[in-house]
Amino acid sequence: MNEFIMLIAKLRPEQDEKELIISGDLAAHLSIGEEQNIKFQVGRNYKNMVLKISQAEKSRNTITINTSLARKMRISPNRKYAVNARGNTIQIGPVVGIMAETSRDARRPFGGQTFFIKQLLQSGRALGQICFAFSPFSIDWKSKSIHGYSWGDKGWIQGRFPLPDVVYPREKAYSPVKLNIRRRLENMDVKFLNPALIGKWQTYRVITQNPALVPFIPDTRLVNSFSQVDRMIKKYTAVYLKPVAGSQGRNIVRVVKKKNDSVYQYQYQLNGRLVKGSASSLAQLRSCLKPIMGNRTYIAQKQINLLQSAGNIIDVRILVQKDHSGIWDVTGMACRVGRPGSITSNISAGGSGQKLEITLREKFPDQEKQQEIIEKLRFVAVEACRTLEGSIGSSGEMGVDIGIDKGGQVWFIEANLRPARQVFTLIGEKKTRLLSVKRPMLYCRYLAGF
Repeated sequence: MNEFIMLIAKLRPEQDEKELIISGDLAAHLSIGEEQNIKFQVGRNYKNMVLKISQAEKSRNTITINTSLARKMRISPNRKYAVNARGNTIQIGPVVGIMAETSRDARRPFGGQTFFIKQLLQSGRALGQICFAFSPFSIDWKSKSIHGYSWGDKGWIQGRFPLPDVVYPREKAYSPVKLNIRRRLENMDVKFLNPALIGKWQTYRVITQNPALVPFIPDTRLVNSFSQVDRMIKKYTAVYLKPVAGSQGRNIVRVVKKKNDSVYQYQYQLNGRLVKGSASSLAQLRSCLKPIMGNRTYIAQKQINLLQSAGNIIDVRILVQKDHSGIWDVTGMACRVGRPGSITSNISAGGSGQKLEITLREKFPDQEKQQEIIEKLRFVAVEACRTLEGSIGSSGEMGVDIGIDKGGQVWFIEANLRPARQVFTLIGEKKTRLLSVKRPMLYCRYLAGF
């Protein structure tokens, strides 16, 4: 990776479109000479040009190009861009596209993710990147351009952008059509920050292959019948049933059947409402859970005796990310506290946040014990990311959820590739939140070879 160099673009309508003029200072930084035939690249688009060096601009890192060409390549005047030189290629950016679902609200074009995406675009621009957000259905394959949104001083700006160097996928689900779009982009050498979403069962199958993680993984089985659920209940008294393709704590069921008791007690959340009930037989249980489980594929997981706050369950969200170094690192850790009566801790389901250090001080007064737990949390989170990446492909961030039982043992719950960050805002960790936005954009720079 070259030194991170920023340049300022100057536009001239009278300049030859095939001519790229750079300052003497920039030429020295990039170690390139003039009168070369070069490839000027922005995103996946490029133009063959002749390089000239201006001694008049010796004291500044500048490039000068034709105004019309600059407009086509989404280069704005007097804006700072990062620059990279490899062989006979000069590249600015990188161009980063945030792929997400769009809405019809002009003020919130990306629905609930609008503010987050705005922060990403602002962060990327500060790093000298060309950033925009787009729907996967807005790609013009013929012209190799994308209709998308950038963020400017006056708000959202719609326009056309070149195919990006890197895509940061923020979609919540992948259909066969979307997967095909992803494959087409990958075939055009577009890099993705994260692979496509994977299910909970695949996650557990992968991480159990790492012997170092096995002691931290609760017993988890793929459920093909309710008789399997029954065997898990007989073994552990209480189990969680989780949809393989679920997210945000949706469609999760807790089932309890105490020894010497013939009744199954169950509870789940449906449309924001807590549903509780009982069943006197396995057949009745299956019937009672049909509205929530439907025909989805589920896993059954041993219930962990999690820490609680005022009777509400607690787990730990650990955000693990890469930056321009390409190395996994913990960005932040925070406790999520479920709302009263809830069987999950998800913020989206009404949960709240709490600083990890406060929770540990309350539950484990011994400082050595606190430090031991923190080290285990970090180890499991980073090791889980490394292990999953080795199986599913290059990744830039994951949200790892880990439970702590009343004895201080940590338990891997799940990992997801589209992690939310609002828990850090809830607990007042503004710096962590800002870092969580900046790091993916730095990793995009790494992926693009800058």
